[in-house]
Amino acid sequence: MRYAQVLVYENDTLLTTMLEEKARQEKWSLRHPRDFAQCAPLLRRGGPSVLALRVGRDLEFELSLLERVAYLFPDAGTVVVGEAAHAALAGLAWDLGADCVLLLPQPGEMLPEVVAGLLKPAGGSEARS
Repeated sequence: MRYAQVLVYENDTLLTTMLEEKARQEKWSLRHPRDFAQCAPLLRRGGPSVLALRVGRDLEFELSLLERVAYLFPDAGTVVVGEAAHAALAGLAWDLGADCVLLLPQPGEMLPEVVAGLLKPAGGSEARS
């Protein structure tokens, strides 16, 4: 069985901190790619995957990464996390393919459950490979 992977793109450790405990419990692989060139091979290998993307530092790059991942890897879940100051970007993130948009200070405990939901295959059965 292939473990689920969560790709975390962030400029600090906030998302990683939010996801570490759930990742340990569920045996998710947390990976930290720095650009699309590192994301693509991880997503190509198959299996359940989610990109958790924190936006706000380099919006052009971050939204481009979201768009490329959503378009080229439609089976991978995408979660965009931003600050309340970036609320105007929520609609754009949805249009670019985000499966979920969380604006902080929404409760941080939502992120692990959202990721868990996106990693479950349709029909609710456990993933196998």
